[in-house]
Amino acid sequence: MQTEKHMNMKTIRLLLFGLCSSAAVYAQNEDDLIRFMQAGAADGSKLITAYISPMVEGFSYAMNGGWFHTAKPHKLGGFDFNFSVTPVFIPKSRDYFNPADLNLSSNFVGFSNTTTSGNLAPSIIGPKDRNEYQYDTGNGIITFSGPEGLGIRKTIKVAPVGLPMAQVGIGLIKGTDIMIRYVPKTNIGSTDLQLFGFAVRHDVKQHIPGIKMLPFDLSVMTGYTSFTGVTNMSGLAAEFPPDPGSSNVKQESEYRFNAFLLEALISKKLAFVTFFGGVGFNGINTRAKIKGSYTFFSGQPYEFVLNNPYSATFKNSSMRLDAGMRINLMAFYLYGNYSLQEYQAFTFGLGFTFR
Repeated sequence: MQTEKHMNMKTIRLLLFGLCSSAAVYAQNEDDLIRFMQAGAADGSKLITAYISPMVEGFSYAMNGGWFHTAKPHKLGGFDFNFSVTPVFIPKSRDYFNPADLNLSSNFVGFSNTTTSGNLAPSIIGPKDRNEYQYDTGNGIITFSGPEGLGIRKTIKVAPVGLPMAQVGIGLIKGTDIMIRYVPKTNIGSTDLQLFGFAVRHDVKQHIPGIKMLPFDLSVMTGYTSFTGVTNMSGLAAEFPPDPGSSNVKQESEYRFNAFLLEALISKKLAFVTFFGGVGFNGINTRAKIKGSYTFFSGQPYEFVLNNPYSATFKNSSMRLDAGMRINLMAFYLYGNYSLQEYQAFTFGLGFTFR
């Protein structure tokens, strides 16, 4: 009993570690993100959005991974437990962005990449290029450093955003399954996180005259996953102190990733192998905020204060084609799945199924 409990807790910790690691990549170095706000609220928001967009979109698409590995729903009372990982591959074209294309204010004087020649700034998934922005404050030209990229592609040759996921599926009546993902509110370091998702899969072949007896399974599925996080940023107070006169002094970042999936599925079982595929639609909607009061250039003639300086919504959608194979080993299975969509993805998973 203790061994089983230990294994369950280990699985949960691995899931939480993976989720936190992925979210931390988005929210990493909030002090670096807040430095963009030295350009002012309007320009700073544009720079932050351009910097984090590839990671936000990739992470959101990853949340739609792992929902299925067959088109066949469970029988009444059947169930399965599935653990999967979905790395989403971010195109190399998203390694950089051009500040000059962001329609920055007239106070923007210039930008320089001090590591690589050119006028491009690294995004969060780009290389570790040092870079500087120049602004005219009216009281002189200021220069501040923008954040470097994570340099992921240099380390592992690709820039994926991997997301681990655990879920339970339960068979209901009339060829219908419900799948659930859930991580309760959990604190790791300075971040509180929570995840919830559900999906419904229904056998449609039973409703189409003439194909009920054909040797394949056909179903439709819809799924939704929401991941929320709040990161305490009070460590910034020494460099960017809150305004003493403000009632909004709590410095933190909030983010909510939402991913929706609608897909038609087909599968065919041959001996111990199940081939499956699908065609569908991804919809993602993510909101990010930096909240609290921040003083920039404290003690300088051009000092200014911003309250709740950043809020943005990221929306995207993409058609999706899936092809995969599941190897059935008694009640256990292993599977892999390729998703052709705006950001291509692979899903690898394993699990246990009954009925």
